[in-house]
Amino acid sequence: MAKRNYIPPVKSEAMPDRTTKPQQEDVGFGSIVSNKKDRYINKDGSFNVVRNTTGFGQLYLYQWLVLISWTKFFVITVVFYFVINCFFASLYLFNGIENMSGVSQDGMTPFWTAFFFSVQTLTTVGYGSISPVGFGANFIAAIGALTGLMTFALGTGLLFARFSKPRADIVFSHHALVSPYLEKEALMFRLANKRRNMLTNLRIEVICTWIATDQEGQSIRKYKHLDVERDHLSMLPLSWTVVHPIDKESPLSKMSARSCQAVDVEIIVILEAYDDTFANIIRRHTSYKFDEIIWQAKFDKMFYFNKAGHSVLELNKVNDYSELS
Repeated sequence: MAKRNYIPPVKSEAMPDRTTKPQQEDVGFGSIVSNKKDRYINKDGSFNVVRNTTGFGQLYLYQWLVLISWTKFFVITVVFYFVINCFFASLYLFNGIENMSGVSQDGMTPFWTAFFFSVQTLTTVGYGSISPVGFGANFIAAIGALTGLMTFALGTGLLFARFSKPRADIVFSHHALVSPYLEKEALMFRLANKRRNMLTNLRIEVICTWIATDQEGQSIRKYKHLDVERDHLSMLPLSWTVVHPIDKESPLSKMSARSCQAVDVEIIVILEAYDDTFANIIRRHTSYKFDEIIWQAKFDKMFYFNKAGHSVLELNKVNDYSELS
């Protein structure tokens, strides 16, 4: 397959070079070393941080309902719908089932009669076969109707927020590899976009963190940006293999699989891109611990050209690699 040559971007003097990264000593996790060697960034991109607080300071219900999975969201919706109708059914029973007309023709037990009447009231269906009689029953029905209007308005807002929230469905390889590269070695991992939306102006940041010893002999955690062969792409139609050449400036230059484990190496990855579908910037994080770095291996090809000349991307091969002899 012939190799394509791309014209490198021309840097304007009026435009600062954003690809130059400062030497950063911390990315927000501090330099204190933990007794337990656990990862800082989970594989799903979330921070491995447990927040302790008192009272309901940790309860952000709206944010939680927007971020949870669709399965949990629908289960919570159904459970809430059932519980709220059970609550109003209990109020109708407490007020007296005789204060509702049309109960005798319903043919169900009093609880289910009150339950389905609550459903009709909260959803403003109102079949008319059963109706409240007296001030107490009408007052409960009025509160139920108001509750139904408010909960359906909140539910509609949550659905819209969940559908309109830009979500990055970026798949990263399960492992990072150390492979021969230009008469040296390089740390490599790859990523791809699982969705059909167009991602443009992608920028990636790779940071290595490990345990070192300071001048006083104390163990501290150090951080260093890793220079990559290409830290930005104009677009991502296929996969992207991120390559960090291991030179003498790299903290991985004198490390092996055993030494990486000894100093608790973790590679933190920060990806930023512009999503044309939602006209918004999306971000994804992940990390590779020392036991997720495979030495002397290379990635298998995950795209090819078919007979019609189309590029075929095989997303199920993003994790495939072969060990070198």
